[in-house]
Amino acid sequence: MTQQHFTKSILIFGAKDHIGSAVAKYIKQHSPETKIRLATHKKENLGLLNTMFPDLEAVVADFFDIDSLRSALQGIESVFQISPDVFHEDDLVNNMLTACEEAGSIKHIVRILGTPPDASFDIIPAELKKFRYYPAMQHLVARERYRDSGLPVTFVNVAGYYMDDFLRMFSPPLFEEKTIRVAFNKTLAWVDHVDVADLSAKLLLSTPTEYIGKTLDITGKDLLQFSEVAALFTKILGVKVKYDGDEENFYRSIKPVFSQLWGEKAPKYFMKYFEWETQHDHLFTLTHHVKEILGREPKSFAAWINEHREIFFSEWEKNFISTSKKYQESIH
Repeated sequence: MTQQHFTKSILIFGAKDHIGSAVAKYIKQHSPETKIRLATHKKENLGLLNTMFPDLEAVVADFFDIDSLRSALQGIESVFQISPDVFHEDDLVNNMLTACEEAGSIKHIVRILGTPPDASFDIIPAELKKFRYYPAMQHLVARERYRDSGLPVTFVNVAGYYMDDFLRMFSPPLFEEKTIRVAFNKTLAWVDHVDVADLSAKLLLSTPTEYIGKTLDITGKDLLQFSEVAALFTKILGVKVKYDGDEENFYRSIKPVFSQLWGEKAPKYFMKYFEWETQHDHLFTLTHHVKEILGREPKSFAAWINEHREIFFSEWEKNFISTSKKYQESIH
C-alpha cells in the first residue's frame, strides 16, 4: 500500500455508532498526533460523544445543512462517511461536493457501502429500484453519485452481513427462543464491524492513492448459510440453536423491528430484497483486503461468537427467569 502523506486531520461521521466509534478508537491508538473531529447530525448527541471521547472535538454536522457541513470540514484532510439507513444519498453527495470544494483541503474520503460484490443497478429488478434510498439500494446511488462528483473517494463495501446483526436486527428470536429465524437460507460472507472500522481508519491515515475511486469488498473468513450459522452457535456455545427458515414466521418476526427502524414499507421491501439476494448469492465470495491492508487475519465467526458468549447466555438466563415467573404466576 503506497502512502501518500501523513494525515493531519480527520472528520468522522457517525462517531457515536458501532463503526464510527471504532474508527475513532483506532486512530487515537495508532496516530495520537492526528486531529480527530467527531460529527453528529443531532445536537442532543454531543453530550454522549463528549462522554465517549472526552479529549476529542465533537460538532454538529447535518448532511442536509450545508452551513454545518462547511464548518465541520474546515481544516480537515480526510473524511470517514457512513450514512444512516433509508437516506437521500443524492442530496448528501451534492452537499458534500459543495462543502468539500469550499473547504479546499479534502484529500481523501472513505465511504462505507453495503451491497453484494459487483452489484449494480443493471442487475437490480425494477420493483427494488423504486426503493432508491433503502438499504443496499442507497449505497448503489451513493457510489454512482460520488464517482460522478470527482471527489477523492475510496469505497469500503461490507460485502456480506455483519456478525453483530445477531445482536441487533436478528436478535429477538435468538435471545427469546434460541432460534435464528431468517428466511432465504442463502450463502453469505460474514463480516466483523471492527475489521471494517480498522481497515477504514488505516486508509484514512495513509491515504493510499491506488485505492481512490475503487471499491474494496470487505469480508471475514467465513461463507455460511443461516442454517450453518445456527449450527456454529450450537458448536461454540454448547447450546442447541435452531434454524427456522419459514418465510411467514420470518416476516412476522421482522415486521415490528424493521418497521420501527425504517418505516412501514421496510418489511415488504426486505422480503423482496432478501429473495433477490438469495437468487444472486453466488456473488458473495471471500476477499483478502483485511489481511493485505491491516497485516492480520479478519475475525472468524467462531471467534466472534465466543467473544460475545456472555451476552447470549445473559439474555437466555433473563428469558428463562421471565418465563419461569410467568409460569408461576399462571398456576397461582
